[in-house]
Amino acid sequence: MKLLVLDLDGTLWDHQDASRLVPPFQRNGNEIIDAYGNKLRLFDGVLEFLEWAKDRFILSIASWNVKELVRPILEEFGIWEYFLFPKIEYHPNKADMILRTLKQLKSAGYEVSEIIYVDDRTIHLGDIKKRIPNLRFIHMWVDVKSFEELRELLEDCEVI
Repeated sequence: MKLLVLDLDGTLWDHQDASRLVPPFQRNGNEIIDAYGNKLRLFDGVLEFLEWAKDRFILSIASWNVKELVRPILEEFGIWEYFLFPKIEYHPNKADMILRTLKQLKSAGYEVSEIIYVDDRTIHLGDIKKRIPNLRFIHMWVDVKSFEELRELLEDCEVI
């Protein structure tokens, strides 16, 4: 099966550092408001994309954030359960996060045929490609401009 690893900040939602938000969180549609009125909004189409992708990929996360602060946001949106062995850790070593996810998947009996990583930034890409050369990177908002385009791109990949 194919592994689809997603970044969070700037990729799934508009906030650049969700770890700065302060609980309790209140959900209003596709938006979370923290205790001080700060807002985080899921990008259009994220919920529909995840619903489509969950049956076609193993979904996981590689995010430089504080898990104890970000997991409640994912739970509030009802999307935490889509992800298997998510890595939300307060360090920039995304290659390590992805490699540990692969190891956990293998231990759990999953065979990963392809790794696709989606992020809005390329800052970690050099290290990731050095350690996981067969990984396919999709630059969110550059290679695709919406989650509908991401879905179309991934559908095209399924045929190949």
